[in-house]
Amino acid sequence: MMQLLLPLGLLGLLGVLALIIIYIVRPNYETKHVNSTYVWKLSLKYRKKRLPTSKLRNILIFICQVLILTAMAMILTKPAIVHETVGDENELIAVIDSSMSMFTATEEGTTRFARAVDKAIEECDAVIGAGGKVSVILADDQPAYLYQRVGAAERAVLLDSLNALKGDGTVNEVQCSYGISDLDKAMELSEAVLAENPYARVSVYTDKGYQYVPDNINLVPVVDEGDWNVGILNASAELDDGFYQLTVQIACYGDSRDVDLNVHVYGANAADADANGKDMDVITKTVFCDDGEVKTVIFRYEAGEETDSIKYYDLSLNERFYTFRSIELYVEEDDSLKLDNSFFLYGGLKEVVRVQYASDGGVPVDPSQGSVGANPFVNAILPVMKKAFASRWDIQVTEVRQGDPPATSGFDVYIFEHSMPQELPTDGVVFLFDPQGSPRGSDITAKRDVTLNNRTALTAETAEHPVLQNVIAGNIEITRYVEMDHASDSGYEVLMSCRGAPVLLVRNDRDVKTAIMAFSVHNSTIVMLPDWVILMYNLFDYFLPSTVVGNSFEVNESIEVNARGQRTTVASEQGTMEPAEIEEFPATLSFAIPGTYTFDVNTYFAKKAPTEFIYVRPPEEESNILAVEESLQNPFMNQEAIDVYDDLLVWFAAALVALLFVEWALHSLEKS
Repeated sequence: MMQLLLPLGLLGLLGVLALIIIYIVRPNYETKHVNSTYVWKLSLKYRKKRLPTSKLRNILIFICQVLILTAMAMILTKPAIVHETVGDENELIAVIDSSMSMFTATEEGTTRFARAVDKAIEECDAVIGAGGKVSVILADDQPAYLYQRVGAAERAVLLDSLNALKGDGTVNEVQCSYGISDLDKAMELSEAVLAENPYARVSVYTDKGYQYVPDNINLVPVVDEGDWNVGILNASAELDDGFYQLTVQIACYGDSRDVDLNVHVYGANAADADANGKDMDVITKTVFCDDGEVKTVIFRYEAGEETDSIKYYDLSLNERFYTFRSIELYVEEDDSLKLDNSFFLYGGLKEVVRVQYASDGGVPVDPSQGSVGANPFVNAILPVMKKAFASRWDIQVTEVRQGDPPATSGFDVYIFEHSMPQELPTDGVVFLFDPQGSPRGSDITAKRDVTLNNRTALTAETAEHPVLQNVIAGNIEITRYVEMDHASDSGYEVLMSCRGAPVLLVRNDRDVKTAIMAFSVHNSTIVMLPDWVILMYNLFDYFLPSTVVGNSFEVNESIEVNARGQRTTVASEQGTMEPAEIEEFPATLSFAIPGTYTFDVNTYFAKKAPTEFIYVRPPEEESNILAVEESLQNPFMNQEAIDVYDDLLVWFAAALVALLFVEWALHSLEKS
């Protein structure tokens, strides 16, 4: 149906009315003077003969002029034929699930992922062969387009790329991810194509089952009837009354059967990180796994009460261990998914942190009574730190006896209280509490003791500093402090002050790591506050950061990496990545492939810290290879009929040109 997109253009038809008026008012004869009746008669005779032809030509000229004006008016209205149409249904959006469960393989070794790619290739080839377009989305944890709206010109490249994804179809060849696929995000991603063509078909090639699938999505299953899996979902090791207790979660999907869970402990009962320990014989526990139910198996020195879901294994005297280098858990089953048949635990041997505490007792309340003796507040806080950092370090404290000279080498942390060494140690972190002296290398000068008339609250100078995290300076009051000088370029940061004088300073340079508390705990309220424990914890954590906090992480989980040196070298024991050096801290890493990864650190004090191990485990939920989820997200698509406009301007312009030519021809005949 024709529509006028600019109806105001019809005002141009007023030109037809003007033409008619011109013809009405124009004289239709001319007065001529002749000198002879004969000439008049001849003229009259001639006109009578030509009158019929002349009238017809004039009428045609008039009609042409009317049509010319009408065509001009129609051009002004922008005429078009409007009709409804739908999008091209010969277009495909292929979404290929790339979650870890797609590694599930048949007895012949063909994976679900390979079957999904084969089906996608078949459907894509058919659509392109029929003249359509194809888009391919690879759905892992961050879905992305491999190709978007490609046609016959890119057919060969598309098919080659898809074939490369599946390789020979086996676990070692397919380019499937080891994480969790985000199919809902893939559906959102498909909306970019659906906005262009809402009638494009969406096919999802997956092993996931859904209770609800939108009508406009074609779910293509790739599950084989014989698929089944037994997997170690998670595991942990915790000290319990001096011995480690292992807690293992195991499940079977697609079958119910007895499963032998094996435990192999390496480097058991080593005295410290430098000792070898012993490798224990494999411990085996037979567990009956019901289809789809998670069983928790606990290995400990004394069994507890069992339930349907909790099973115990009582460790004999020879099987108990209080340290370990690593623990391998594994099942030997010929199931369809081998990636979750083993699990590794690390962290059973903590790095030794040697702490020396030296104090001369401090300034007595009454000088006539001599020294006040050992400081119970510092003595008490060190066991608290040992327990607080038990999951990271083995803190070993050496207290210097009264009168003995303190060591200035061989320790990781030095705490000097009141009496100072002549020279600052250079191979560890140094804490100076109530410094009654100026050690060489400290870049400070202790000038004099300042006694306050009343208890005075401290002021935080750098409240956002990590050392002051959760510490409220205003709660701490002191009655005496040591006045100190330090050069402006010494590298110290003033964290707390008392009436403008610095009383808590830290220096965290490459080769010098020092904290100075310029007052004694005897002359403050800090030991009566939780701030004392928090402050000491923050100091240890600030100067001795762990490379990685934790020993077990999931694939693609964010891991914060720190270091006590300039760089950390990260490597994979399985060789799945090239060793990489990290030089900016803290850094955030994630690993896309399960397995064991190592971190090697050379500390600032030219010491090599023990290698740290972490295990990156497969996602727990991916072990359920027969999972049925609630619903698949419905991508937005507007499938309403679309108005299409076929422009008629060219046709009216052609008619206008033709009419102008006809009018010109008629006028030419009139003059001949």
